[in-house]
This record gives sequence, structure tokens and C-alpha cells, in this order.
Amino acid sequence: MRKRKKQAAWSAGRQLAVAAACAVGLASLAGWAASRGKLSAAKADDTKSVPQDAGAPTTKPDTVRILIHTVPPRKARVKWGPKTLGTIPAPRPLVVERPRDSGPLDLVIRAAGYLPVHTRAYTFTDSRVAVKLTPPSEKNKLFGYREEPPTPDGGVPGP
Repeated sequence: MRKRKKQAAWSAGRQLAVAAACAVGLASLAGWAASRGKLSAAKADDTKSVPQDAGAPTTKPDTVRILIHTVPPRKARVKWGPKTLGTIPAPRPLVVERPRDSGPLDLVIRAAGYLPVHTRAYTFTDSRVAVKLTPPSEKNKLFGYREEPPTPDGGVPGP
């Protein structure tokens, strides 16, 4: 008898939890639907107030500007494969102009007294690339760092 009461209470509690979850889900769905209605009404008002010229399509410029700078600001040479794109003037970024959607640029940035940095810049839109320079003394703090083995044979005893 006691077991049945426990099971009935458990079942009623479970049903109550399911009902509460459904109510929360429906309330959030109603809120979402209401916000979608408000957004579409706001968009409709915006389109009515701003006249649009049907003959002038909005076009993007044919080139993109990529700004490359270093952290900390240092003079650095930027290469794209064998081609040198330029030198980053210390406090200001290097500005590279490329044709839009011409593919990614795999860049190598080298500064005196720092490890070389390999990075990628995209030509979808104007962008900014910030490169963190790391001195060789702090290379163990970089992701993927492996410590050099103490001996050339890796510690394996000889024959």
C-alpha cells in the first residue's frame, strides 16, 4: 500500500514537471513569435519611410583592405609565400589591398628578436589581423610547444 502511494506521488510529480516544462516552452515560443512580428512590422515601417531606387543596386568595392599589426608594436616584415608584402611601421599597421574574394593569404611575419608567426588573412571583407610576437625565451608558453630531447638519441641506451 505504501509503495503504491509513493508511486502515485512520483507519477503526479512527474506529470507536474512535464506540464511545467511544456508551459515554459509554449511561453518562450509565444515570446519569440511576438518578437518576430514586431521585427517584421518595424522592417515594413523602415521600408515605407526610406525610398529605394530600384535602378541602383548596392555593390561592394572590388578591393578589400587588410590591416596587419603586431602586439607589442614592432617593425616586422610581412611575406606571402616568396613575395614580400611590406614592412609594418612600428606603431601603425601595414595596409594591404587585395581583390575581393581572391582567396586567403597565408602570411609569415618576422620581427627581429621574435619567433616567426604564420597566420592567415581572408579577402571576403575588410579585416584586421593582430599578431602576437613571442620572444624565443618564452616559446614554451606557446600552444603545441614540445620540449627538445636532452640527447640526440632521445634517451635510448646504446647497443
